[in-house]
Amino acid sequence: MEDQKQLNILRIGIANLPELEELVKSFRLMNQYSKRRRFVVSREDLKDIYGNIIVEKAHDINISVVKLLQRNFKPDTDFKIFSSDEGIAIVTNTESPNAKEFSSQLISTIEGIGGGIYKPFIDTVPGFYELFKLFEKGLSPKLVVVGYIPVKQVAQEVSMYNEIKKYDPYIRILDITHDELKPKSFLKGAVTFHFDNAHKVWQRFLTKLIHEYTKPYFMEQITK
Repeated sequence: MEDQKQLNILRIGIANLPELEELVKSFRLMNQYSKRRRFVVSREDLKDIYGNIIVEKAHDINISVVKLLQRNFKPDTDFKIFSSDEGIAIVTNTESPNAKEFSSQLISTIEGIGGGIYKPFIDTVPGFYELFKLFEKGLSPKLVVVGYIPVKQVAQEVSMYNEIKKYDPYIRILDITHDELKPKSFLKGAVTFHFDNAHKVWQRFLTKLIHEYTKPYFMEQITK
């Protein structure tokens, strides 16, 4: 179990050649229709078999760079990268008495992925307005997990969610529904996960979260 906790299961900061190619091709298309620019750069100098630097640290990785790497490295080689599309944002109200315990459990569960190694990549905000503020600061979560939203705030949260979707049509949303706290999703187009009292529901939630975070972009419809 300890070994499993040390695994970078979300693969933040690394990518092999097929993953790099998929990122570059997807970002190139997504950037045509999104105000949030996505990019990927190298976190290290990359050298050929003769020791010559072929890609410098902090260099933007485009399709030409990918083709160059494909000529010099095996497909399963992992590269240290930085992508503008990394991390998780949690949108949930932690003050409402009826949902405080659930929100706390939700946050601690997500922060515990990978033995806590992803905490610097996780931000928690009470609503979509604050989420948009993260974008304005340059932070770009790859996945947004939506927990509890007070009923009286639903209308304004939906309105702000729609504004965010205009700003970035490709943002990944995992909306949590709950028998008592939120019987149905109010976010059009969001992927949902339902919480019930079944055994191991939190484990199933983590499996769903990891799948949504790591699935290739081409599994989504990248269109205008």
